[in-house]
Amino acid sequence: MNLAVLVPVKELKDAKARLAPLYPEAVRRELAWIMLGGVLEAVALLPGPLRKVVVTSDREAARLAEEKGFEVFREERQISESNSVDRACALLEQEGVSGVLRVPLDLPCLRREDLEQILARARDGVGAVIVPSRDRDGTNGLYRAPPTLFPSRFGPGSLALHEALAREMASRWEVLPLASMALDVDDPADVAELMAREESGPARKFLERVEAEKAAGKKAEQG
Repeated sequence: MNLAVLVPVKELKDAKARLAPLYPEAVRRELAWIMLGGVLEAVALLPGPLRKVVVTSDREAARLAEEKGFEVFREERQISESNSVDRACALLEQEGVSGVLRVPLDLPCLRREDLEQILARARDGVGAVIVPSRDRDGTNGLYRAPPTLFPSRFGPGSLALHEALAREMASRWEVLPLASMALDVDDPADVAELMAREESGPARKFLERVEAEKAAGKKAEQG
């Protein structure tokens, strides 16, 4: 099989707007950058033959992806994540790719082994694999074979939407909960969940440092 892993990356200057109540733009951008680096590293470790692709309009993200050996599909602008993913999937299908796994950039606990579980199912002939978010509302991983089997519906309620499409279009499909892919950091509740977990990856260490600096600043203000 000719498979691909696709990572869509929005403009990082606009990343994580829902964390604005907690952190200024510079911190949110750095957090997104750290999580992107971790996701690219996990994907880069996957054995081939496997195409590894980033689709983005962000120049810095494109540069990082190329440094790590990824192909880059450059966009002039991003209409939506679903649009970016589906356009990239259509192009990959035209180039002979039989199945594409979309992975988001904001999975701070991602493990290569969980990605390998999805790809193993792909090579076993499963036509669609849907990895739910921890609240079982969103979709944190989506594999489709062929890549344009059904359209993307990322956003609120996407898990149910993708399940319905898979049920209609795929002869074999499954929802596959994976611990390292369940947590995507989008809002303050996700930050609290990350900080409560035992594993201490780069994103958590960064936020621990940010919180320590905030606490030190408050203490200094109080005299």
